[in-house]
Amino acid sequence: MLRRPNSYWITFRPGDKTTDYQLEKKSLSLADVPRPCLGSAVSVGSEIYFIGGRGFPSTELWILDTRSYRLRTAPSMKVGRSVGYKVAVGVVEGKIYVIGGSDEDSQVEVFDPETQTWDFAGEEKVKCESEFSVSMKQKVYMVGLHGRVSTYSPREGINNERTEVLRKYVKFLCVVKNVLYACFGCSGLMWFNTKLKVWTRVVDRDGKDGKLELYSSTAQIMEEYEGMIAFFWPLPNIDRTKNDLICKLIALDRLGENIRGRIEWSGIAATLPHNIRLKDCLVVAG
Repeated sequence: MLRRPNSYWITFRPGDKTTDYQLEKKSLSLADVPRPCLGSAVSVGSEIYFIGGRGFPSTELWILDTRSYRLRTAPSMKVGRSVGYKVAVGVVEGKIYVIGGSDEDSQVEVFDPETQTWDFAGEEKVKCESEFSVSMKQKVYMVGLHGRVSTYSPREGINNERTEVLRKYVKFLCVVKNVLYACFGCSGLMWFNTKLKVWTRVVDRDGKDGKLELYSSTAQIMEEYEGMIAFFWPLPNIDRTKNDLICKLIALDRLGENIRGRIEWSGIAATLPHNIRLKDCLVVAG
């Protein structure tokens, strides 16, 4: 998505042929949004929820209906939160949980899309110490820049159990078939073993180190797509006013104690204005 004045909701889907994929671009009006940046994003069903602010704390909640392409306001949180402070957002049993996001310890808040109401999830005040978060196995997984993993669940609260910490930086995080994957800046694609609590490199089709084949250092975003991992990044088009948006789809399967990846598809998914910036990438119901 772009900052004002032009913003887009872009859908990635199979193309006309069985061997290609494409993007469908729809204009998204942010004219009614009082500030230029929407906060943390998470999806429930066919809707995307933008929570809090980006550079400053905010209690606002905006909802994008991906079927009608309409953005609307929703009830505000009780505590102002921002991506500028570390914040974790996840979905557990259909409800949205927000952890941290303020300059001091705060209670976890939960939003029920059915009743459109906010409540505190408990009395305890906590602080998020991680830059990335995803939902998996009825928990919110929080991952720091160096791969430290902690979890939150409504029943157990925060679990800061000791896990492996690497000297590498996490760039992206996603979940595929209940496995947590991270893309590290210098080490490529890795998965987290929840029993041993260690990160392990995804290997290539021959069971060897798959870093060079499976990872692009220029990737701007990573997300799950139909049981695969999708990487996206722009490359200059011959027309200097445009960029080609490249996609690489990585299929995954178990190989003994390892997870093996192979490139299922790679190519140009769309040609877009050169100044477009990918903001959020989420999976929504059709």
